Amino acid sequence: RARLPASAMGRGEDGAELASSSYASTLPPTRWDGGSTGVDSHKLSVAPMLDCTDSHFRRLVRLVSRRVHLWTEMVHQDAVIHAHETRPSLLSHGDEEHPLTVQLGGASPERLARAASICVDEYGYDEVNLNCGCPSAKVVAKPELDKRFGAALMLDTDLVGECLRRMKEAVDVPVTLKHRLGVRRSYGKQSNAPDPDALDSYDFVSSFVDDVHAASGVEHFVVHARCAVLGGLSTTANRNVPPLRYDEVHRLAEDFPKLGFSLNGGVETVDEAVAHLKSGKLRGVMMGRAVYRNPAILADVDRRVYGVTDGAHRGKVAVCAHPDEKIFWRDDGFVSTATKMTPTAPTYRRRETFFALDSNRQVPCVTRLDVLRRFAVYGDAVLARKRDELEKHPKALGEARALAKAVGGVSYGVRLGASFKRNLESGLGRWTERLLSGERAESLSFAKLVDDCVEGLGAEGAEDMETPMREPLFSERRRRGEARGDLKAVDASCAGETRESTDSGS
Repeated sequence: RARLPASAMGRGEDGAELASSSYASTLPPTRWDGGSTGVDSHKLSVAPMLDCTDSHFRRLVRLVSRRVHLWTEMVHQDAVIHAHETRPSLLSHGDEEHPLTVQLGGASPERLARAASICVDEYGYDEVNLNCGCPSAKVVAKPELDKRFGAALMLDTDLVGECLRRMKEAVDVPVTLKHRLGVRRSYGKQSNAPDPDALDSYDFVSSFVDDVHAASGVEHFVVHARCAVLGGLSTTANRNVPPLRYDEVHRLAEDFPKLGFSLNGGVETVDEAVAHLKSGKLRGVMMGRAVYRNPAILADVDRRVYGVTDGAHRGKVAVCAHPDEKIFWRDDGFVSTATKMTPTAPTYRRRETFFALDSNRQVPCVTRLDVLRRFAVYGDAVLARKRDELEKHPKALGEARALAKAVGGVSYGVRLGASFKRNLESGLGRWTERLLSGERAESLSFAKLVDDCVEGLGAEGAEDMETPMREPLFSERRRRGEARGDLKAVDASCAGETRESTDSGS
């Protein structure tokens, strides 16, 4: 997959040739729309989430939506610089994950520029983002001032501008910023009163955006619509306690019409995302925990947000774009593509893909069961590469657990869905016992494990798994009062489901 010029970012990232008549989004067009795919990929993004948005989860999301824009977890500048040679898997990804943004954390202009260059030149990311919004104490409360980053950077606008300027100089793809509406040093009972130590107002954030843009030239700001509290609140509380101020993000888009703003924070449904986008002023909306909890909510976004009809191509992967690119179809199910680093260089940058996302070759996933079974085949291909590691560390089962974690949300809302995750965990426990008893890793099957877990849902759970993802599940219809049959009978049939949900805290 040849990298596109920066000017094309968000407008045809996958290089597919598409009939414009197949793309008719119901949302108002913006100045970022256009090109071969018609609609800017940033219209809807899946937020970067630590220990969540790894390559396995991103590939699973791609089985649900081909168009939504994906992000990596935040990666520290030094991890990129030091680990890309000794641990290349840290930044590796599949070609089917594009469009894809890598998010970097750090506070050194020089090292961020170097990290950005590695991410783009050696790994082929479409976009690089600097994190200015993480409120974790591990990030913002380091003893050394020069090592603090995340939301703490909002206290030093000049440094943020210099970091972004150097990053932009180092790469030929867009560089963006993700930040909060402001920062507070504490959050207590009097937190809503005037606080001379708080940089938390619309005047502050508008000046921050203006100064950063002037210093760096960055044009796309992803704004978490809350302040960041640098002391007194946990990372989780920082996602929930400070009130949402969506109106300020919309106001930024109005006051800076030449810049792009994406809204993040507290968006739980696609309906909410679409409502924010209807003004035509925002460049995009970002959803996070809601997608991780229930990936199926993205099942209809290609049509609703991007205007993709069922007959339109969903994108092509592993297409040879120029003579300096070579494609290798491998026996393990992956497709490798090697591209020369430069036209005259003897070295190649290798990429790979597993899922064929061209609708002419492979029909889109319609049900949760479709997603599980297709992902399970990928899981077995991944584990085939990790057999030695599984046998060496039978109690850890690192890669297997990562795959199981990625699929956990597929059972969200399914009757007896909580048992799906428990059965995955108990199944992995049996894998450990089998390996410790001397059984070879090649006898383990992720596809069989997934099938067994689906079977454990019983007839009602299996029915939900085979319900099209675009349609409401039985539990949702019941909440709406639309479920079939006598409500007393429904209550009786769902009693087990209620107990499962209560026990698991879901």
